[in-house]
Amino acid sequence: MKEELKILFLEDNYDDLALVQRALRKSNFVFNSSHASNKEEFVSSLSSFGPDIILSDHTLPQFDSLSALEIVKEQYPYIPFILVTGSVSEEFAVKCIKGGAEDYVLKSNLLKLPSIIENALGKKELKNENIIVKNLNEKLKNANEVIAQKNKDITDSINYAQRIQHAILPSERLLQRYFPHSFILYKPKDIVSGDFYWFTELNGKFIIAVCDCTGHGVPGSLLSMMGYHLLKNTVHLKNIADPAGILNEINSGFSDIFGIGTNADAINDGMDISVCSIDKANSTLTFSGAKRPLYIIRNKELIEVKGSPLPIGGGHYERHPYKNDEIKIEKGDRYYMFTDGYADQFGGENHKKLKSIGLKNLLIGLADEPVQAQKKILGDYFEVRKSADEQTDDVLIIGFDVI
Repeated sequence: MKEELKILFLEDNYDDLALVQRALRKSNFVFNSSHASNKEEFVSSLSSFGPDIILSDHTLPQFDSLSALEIVKEQYPYIPFILVTGSVSEEFAVKCIKGGAEDYVLKSNLLKLPSIIENALGKKELKNENIIVKNLNEKLKNANEVIAQKNKDITDSINYAQRIQHAILPSERLLQRYFPHSFILYKPKDIVSGDFYWFTELNGKFIIAVCDCTGHGVPGSLLSMMGYHLLKNTVHLKNIADPAGILNEINSGFSDIFGIGTNADAINDGMDISVCSIDKANSTLTFSGAKRPLYIIRNKELIEVKGSPLPIGGGHYERHPYKNDEIKIEKGDRYYMFTDGYADQFGGENHKKLKSIGLKNLLIGLADEPVQAQKKILGDYFEVRKSADEQTDDVLIIGFDVI
């Protein structure tokens, strides 16, 4: 309750007014009051005095409590209205309360008045709080609707970006047309991916590239678009089929486009990439990698071809060029190109990364499985091992036999 209560008395009998005021002071009520004895004074006091509560007699000259209550509920519904009268029927009291009065008390029993006032003010405070909560809930509802619509718009845009990204990726069927025993396991962390793969043929050689751009989701996918076009232009516009030559050219392209390491606004992101050029006629495979290796399963043993420890871009330009590793293809060889997402996934009983050693052991254990079956086995193992853990990165593995 306020330290000083503002009470508007609607009463035409001054003796009764003094009686009610005395009863309140006896109960240690501290109040400031305004008095009205007719409709005009009542309406004026409502606006000028701004009462916390109204105590109203029932019958006044040419005015009564029901009429006063109607004015209050229409213009000041937050002000509690209590009927204080000499005598009324129970039926009339119920009518007043249904009309919006908080309560009523007889002048012959004013001992009840202090507690009735306290209850009325408590209800007023609760109503005010409910109004505030209702307004806040309405604002929250409106905000959530705006957020939901924006999320839908963003998600729709990202889904469309996914369609564009998938459209530029070669289909698994295209790879299998030239390498029947092959698979592509592709699991973006989000709707769009920072990982991408590429396959083409140039001058009788088949080129496969597996790329992991910095980040994932939208930022990673935007960088992957840049990497894709640099890769495509390098091979088809500049007629470069040599893997090391491809990496050196792409690395130079990143520097030209992003100005990496040359100014304060430079973008120091890049990508890890492995590139294979396969010459079926001569049974040779030429490999070059930027922070990505090539795994070969030969006679149930794993051979790792490491490539360069430096990525494409990322501010690394003053360095030795990428180099090739030439491999003589043997019957039964199986080759794996991949990004780091599979090995870096947390999971298992201890919620730890699989790591490279885990991936190596897994691939060695699959040596006797047909290559097409390995896609499902690797995919199922990833999901089961991940279980309740969140996927931490994009996942991409390409496996293939040549002869």
